[in-house]
Amino acid sequence: MDPIVSKKWLLARMYEPDLVIVDCRFELGRPTAGQEAFAQSHIPGTIYLDLEVDLSSPVSTYGGRHPLPDPDVLAKRLSQAGISNNSRIVAYDDQGGMYASRLWWLLRWLGHDSVYVMDEGFSAWKDGGYPITDAQPTIIPASFVPNLRHDMLADMNEVKQSLSDHGVLLVDSRDASRYAGEQEPIDAKAGHIPGAINSFWKQVLDDSGAWKSDQLLSSQFSRLTEAMDKGQEAIIYCGSGVSACPNVLALHKLGYSQVKLYAGSWSDWISYEENPVATGEE
Repeated sequence: MDPIVSKKWLLARMYEPDLVIVDCRFELGRPTAGQEAFAQSHIPGTIYLDLEVDLSSPVSTYGGRHPLPDPDVLAKRLSQAGISNNSRIVAYDDQGGMYASRLWWLLRWLGHDSVYVMDEGFSAWKDGGYPITDAQPTIIPASFVPNLRHDMLADMNEVKQSLSDHGVLLVDSRDASRYAGEQEPIDAKAGHIPGAINSFWKQVLDDSGAWKSDQLLSSQFSRLTEAMDKGQEAIIYCGSGVSACPNVLALHKLGYSQVKLYAGSWSDWISYEENPVATGEE
């Protein structure tokens, strides 16, 4: 099944007992904004999971700005939120699917396939006249047992080894100016990992903010898919392992399995002083 589901699809199934809807709204620089937006209005029955509280570990010396959560800690949080191994999960946000895709990736990393991202996001749901509420959901705890897929993840050493490996293609998901090192509003160094190509994550969306068709996605990722069709592996990164997730999702949607996320991403890479930095175009 397509990992991107429509508003109408969700509306038709939102009260089915095995379905859990998760609000992932968040704003960098305003860490309480998502929770406040959820308290004001959300899709009925939805639970809220916070990028930094629930879907990341605390920041340390290495690991980037949004380190992956400990799998057992995340599994416990999912259980508390009423998510079991038998649940179908639909995630949404209001930021083009960036944060919802993080939850999609995390659940698949934990071995759970029945997870989807709602197309267009909460504002489109609300503006379309679909039901909303400010009522807090009643949560019945469940049991989620993780079964980690280690092959979905790349660490810094694997990325470093890929610099001299023609069988691996590095993909930077940040916007072109950050990739080129022309500006860096967040991290301590500007530029990209040497050899990486640039594919800004927002290019998975059309002008209306909806996900592009598979045909358009295939055209957009042609350089990457041609390489993977020849047996190459892709490692996707961004600033902190969040906005890379829509690109990973898009490639999964197109049927490519040899795709890894460098979860620490640029913010982890530059935390090692000896790591090389490139600027400009590749």
